[in-house]
Formats: sequence, C-alpha cells, structure tokens
Amino acid sequence: MINKKNWLLMKKYLDYRLRVDQITKGSLKKEQTHLRYLLQWANDRSFRLSPTIRPTFPEYMLSTRLDGEEGKLSAVYVKKSLATARLFLTWLADNEMGYKSIKQAWVKTIKVKRLSDAPKTKEAVTLEEIRAIAAQPVQTVFERRARAAAVFLFLSGMRIGAFVSLPVQAVDIPNRKITQYPSLGVRTKNRKYGITYLLDIPELLKVIQEWDNEIRSILPANGFWFAPLSPETGKIDQEIISIGEHRSTLARRNIKTWIEDNGLLYHSPHKFRHGHIHYGLEHAKDIADFKAVSLNAMHSSMEITDEFYSVLNNDELQNRISTLGKGHSEKNSNQEKISILKEWIAQLEK
Repeated sequence: MINKKNWLLMKKYLDYRLRVDQITKGSLKKEQTHLRYLLQWANDRSFRLSPTIRPTFPEYMLSTRLDGEEGKLSAVYVKKSLATARLFLTWLADNEMGYKSIKQAWVKTIKVKRLSDAPKTKEAVTLEEIRAIAAQPVQTVFERRARAAAVFLFLSGMRIGAFVSLPVQAVDIPNRKITQYPSLGVRTKNRKYGITYLLDIPELLKVIQEWDNEIRSILPANGFWFAPLSPETGKIDQEIISIGEHRSTLARRNIKTWIEDNGLLYHSPHKFRHGHIHYGLEHAKDIADFKAVSLNAMHSSMEITDEFYSVLNNDELQNRISTLGKGHSEKNSNQEKISILKEWIAQLEK
C-alpha cells in the first residue's frame, strides 16, 4: 500500500518543478513516472525512513518494472529514474519539516555503478534515405507538407515538438537560419533559446524552399511552418494560429503515412534528428566542428553529443581505421592527431 503522505509530497514536488523550476509538461510527466517507482519502493513506509529501507532503491530498480513488460529496465531509464529520485529527496530534505534524516551524503549513494546495456546500433536517417524522400513526387498539399517536414527535420535536427510549433517568421531558408525562441511560441526542450542552422545540402534545401514559398503566400508571419490543413477542404487553413498538445502526434502520423505510401522505410521524427547530428559529426574535421554540431543540436554539453550520437557501426569503424594516416605525411598526421586530442582534453577539463 502506498503511503498517502509520500504521495502528497510527490504531488507537491511536481507542482514545485512546474511552477518554480518551470520544466515542460513533457519533462514533468517523465519525472512523475520515475517517482512512481520511488513510491512503490517505499510502500507504506515514510520517506523519512528511506536510508534504512532494504533493498536500497538502486537495487530495487534492477529487478522491477511497472509497465507489465518482461525483462529489466534499460540502463538509461534506471539512471534517469535514480537522478529524479536524488532531486526529489534533496528537495524533500531542504524544504519539508521532519526530513532532516535524509542526508546529502546518503542521497549521493543513489546510483548504480558500472551499469550499462549491451552496445546498440544507433538508428538514424541516412543521407541516401533523405535524398530518396526528397526525390518523391508530390501532388497534394498533404503530400507536399509531409515531404517538406521530413526534409526539414533532417536539415535542422529539430525536435518534433519544436518543429510543429515553429512560426513562419522564425524560418529564414536563404540564410539557413532557424530562430528557436519560446517567446515566438517555439516549444523547445526545457524552454531553451537558440538560433540553429540548416545543413547546406542544395537538393534538400530546394524542397523546403518550395514549401516555404507556398505557405508564405497564404499564411501570416505567426502562422505555422507545418501548416494546419482544413479537414473539409484539405487546403491550408489560414485561420489557425494556435495548436493543441497533440500536434506532434499528428505530424508523426502524417509523415509515416506518406513515407510508407511511397514504399520507403519509415523512421520516427527523432531518427531524423539523429541523422542530422550523425551527418554533422561524420563531416567534422576538428573539435571546433564537433562543438558546432553540438551547439546546433542545442545540447547542453559536448559530452551529451558524444555519448548518444558519436557511435560508429562496424562498417564505419572499419572504414575509418583503414584510412587512418592515408593522404597525409606521417609527421603531419601525427601532429594533427595530437592537436585534436589536446583540444578535446581541454574541452573535457573545463
């Protein structure tokens, strides 16, 4: 049985996160799910007793799940759940009377050492796939919008929530510049502000420029680049200047339908973002290029970019190892490697 006081404290904490820390509703929902595990772990015992409960919360997370699925939770999910628990318990000790028994030294032990999953190949849209998508013929507004959306997601690396809320005035295709400002209504992750840039791939830019020309002749500056369509006429609806919470779902469904109707392999919108970042890293020549890719993806650090995206599959690894040192003198090659390593170490030590 869940302790009612614990449940009320969780609700109070989530309200604090929403109103004071101003996290997004999406992030709030994830934290609520993570904290369900903490509630189940404590069961009918007060969170005051957390340091004495056995098994420990990290041990508990290695052998439980609440979704009814088989097998253990992924290493990434466990780590995120433990991080949420640390934040909540720290808040509890700092803000609620009677919880001083929860010491920061103990909170720091809520982690699992050397926890990792088996290596996985990162799924990402390739340049060949996006070129095939861009080359597909389109006739209707629905088809033109779906094709443009898929190409835009690859060129920009935007998250789908930000993309569907992007107003026309935030898009400058001739300069390949996208203004991701929450003040313009763009739903960025954690309400981050950023100016990002499209990849310079002419045949892909042509596709989104054609769509951009079409919608600018119809929509106002605050209209949406992923233009709403009228269910009655199938044409662009000029009157819609606000979107609902499920706009991202609609975009996913539309893109999926159009891609599969053309006999192409469908990837989720986030895999287009993966493709954007992978393309950038593949063409990065030095640490400055790597940092540019990371900043353009609006990552908070290069470590995030490196951990989640700079993963080579076996063929890529073989090709890169095979070409090491070729095309350069040994002296220049070694000097270049040393320079890059020094830059990378300096960045990590900051």
